[in-house]
Amino acid sequence: MAKRGKHLAPKGSRRKKSGIRLRSSKRGVTQKSAPKRSKTAASMRRDILRAVAFLLLCFFLVSPIRGCVLGDDGYIGHTAAQKIALSDAGIPSEKARDMRSDMIRIDGEMYYKVQFTGSVTDYRYIIDAESGDVLTQVFYRLDKTD
Repeated sequence: MAKRGKHLAPKGSRRKKSGIRLRSSKRGVTQKSAPKRSKTAASMRRDILRAVAFLLLCFFLVSPIRGCVLGDDGYIGHTAAQKIALSDAGIPSEKARDMRSDMIRIDGEMYYKVQFTGSVTDYRYIIDAESGDVLTQVFYRLDKTD
């Protein structure tokens, strides 16, 4: 009977990752390998602490880059910016849909970006956060697909 080579040695299922695999040694004898050990509680705690530290680091590094402002103290406020945009467009607040306002920074100055939809038009305004002056207004006519 011919000897089988190493490439013909029986192996366990690699898909299931059962931990026990048959392998051939130099002598041609088949042996079982030891199963993989699971993580200890201390290493799991260490991994969790690393993940939390990474998330906190990302939060504190990304927030200043985006120019996030947590409050609008000293500015006119979101509701006032929305009222200014609605009055400029000549639309009552009941007819405005999808009203959204965000505080943004452009060249170191703070502005409100107000967006809403009327009956057939989409409105977008940029309003100065300190004075309430309308900086830009853009209107898009919506296509009715009913």
